[in-house]
Amino acid sequence: MAGPFGAELGGADVRRLDPAVLLQTAAERQLLVLRDQHFTPGELAQFAATLGPLDVYPYAEPLPDHPHVVAVIKNPQDTANFGGAWHSDTTYLAVPPGLTLLYAVEVPATGGDTLFADMCGAYQALSPALRDILDGLVGHNTSAMVHDRSGAHAAVAGESTQLRATAPAVAADHPVVRVHPVTGRPALFLSLIHTSHFVGMTREESLPLISFLQEFAVRPERCVRLRWQPGTLAIWDNRSLQHHPLNDYPGQRREMHRVILKGEPPQGRRQTSGSSIGVQVSME
Repeated sequence: MAGPFGAELGGADVRRLDPAVLLQTAAERQLLVLRDQHFTPGELAQFAATLGPLDVYPYAEPLPDHPHVVAVIKNPQDTANFGGAWHSDTTYLAVPPGLTLLYAVEVPATGGDTLFADMCGAYQALSPALRDILDGLVGHNTSAMVHDRSGAHAAVAGESTQLRATAPAVAADHPVVRVHPVTGRPALFLSLIHTSHFVGMTREESLPLISFLQEFAVRPERCVRLRWQPGTLAIWDNRSLQHHPLNDYPGQRREMHRVILKGEPPQGRRQTSGSSIGVQVSME
């Protein structure tokens, strides 16, 4: 793909490809795109299960009879879209997803692209002095900033995705720099909408650096833009990318089906054996 990462696999039925090769390629290239795929919700979940254990997203109702498939919908009357800000999926969980699969069912005539940003490249582009500081920081990630209706980024929850009103807010502490379990590459692992502060620091002290890192990470030279078509399947590495679905198609409908795969507790560059970083969880 045009940009510093990503690969588009042309002329292939993804279900005929070796899952081990797909997993390795997804880790190395970070984003895989396949066009002209044909999935029912059940078939999408069945295929995803060949890549690893499926996870359940706690803040949206799945499709009936398909507990691992969430329909991400923006209707013509909606003004906000689901996930409409830069982020990695559910970093407020003790074990965030490793891979995300998103399948295009209906897309607008124009607009609705998704941007992806390379968190490994962002970390490497920082000065050695700042990298050294970040290697020792732990971020406090909370769902409340998005999924609490009074949260600072509540609009990111969208309007047409059926929220689980009974799901409590959760939080987890993760290293700000995580080491990828397959490639060994370090990556920034925080976002403006999920990371409220650094452990041991106040939000007022933390926010300027969180904001700088968020803006720095998604500069154009580190981004890839995906233009969707019906039948497009994207598989991306949630451990090394952020993504941002654009909300630039007023009055049009967009429907995507999403499945997430279980990941691993994030490991930091300075993490020692037995450390609890990445598994500290609280109900907020």
